[in-house]
Amino acid sequence: MLILVVVLGGLFAPWLAPYDPTAIAMDDALEPPSVGHWLGTDAFGRDVLSRVMYGARFSLEVGVVSRLLALMLGTCLGLVAGYYGGRADQIVMRVADVTLAYPGLLLLIAVMAAVGPSKVALFLALGVVGWAGVARLVRAQVLSLKEREFVTAIRSLGAPHSRVIARHVFPNVLTPILVIFSMGLGASIMAESSLSFLGLGAQPPRPSWGSMISGGLDYLRVAPWLSLAPGIVVTLAVLGFNLVGDALRDFFDPKLGRTQRR
Repeated sequence: MLILVVVLGGLFAPWLAPYDPTAIAMDDALEPPSVGHWLGTDAFGRDVLSRVMYGARFSLEVGVVSRLLALMLGTCLGLVAGYYGGRADQIVMRVADVTLAYPGLLLLIAVMAAVGPSKVALFLALGVVGWAGVARLVRAQVLSLKEREFVTAIRSLGAPHSRVIARHVFPNVLTPILVIFSMGLGASIMAESSLSFLGLGAQPPRPSWGSMISGGLDYLRVAPWLSLAPGIVVTLAVLGFNLVGDALRDFFDPKLGRTQRR
């Protein structure tokens, strides 16, 4: 339900938002929540609810696209490393180890500071930083699968490696990929909000949850709704995607879910 509200609010923001999120009305600046403005207005008189809805649109776009990039890159490299092994496995895993050795947010800040803040840079930075965990997961699954009887039998019949990977190995790693995609969306949204909070993500006047929280800090005593509203939405969105990931994991692997609950 949490995810449904956030996703629908973001997708249909142009039709559901009561005001233009960038329209400045200084006469309405810092109005508290009311019937006319359900979540109040900011220092420029812009409707906070409208900006939160458009911020959901931006965060979801960045989260989905960057996560897909991370999944595609991580899945391809994980399949190659796990199936072929040898030097390919060593190179991929060493690069993954180096990537995972640095704190994710610190690495993102360095990348964004180097290339400059933009939407495309956000896609690439989050995708490149997030591939390593996916590659390690896929590699572990492939290492187990390639020793299974059905894969060994297919290879003994002379099937090319590309066909074995595409038709028999890859379909069997889709389940953990779906789970890590859902749970990774929350992490991507949190990372995008953190970068926007630091001024390295969405640039004004584009509304973003992180930049809204940052902009409201100066008015925290007189207008707490400026930071509180987007902060609550970020929390609910991340929590919702994590719950969806847990539900998918329990659905596809009920035995693992029962073990962890114990």
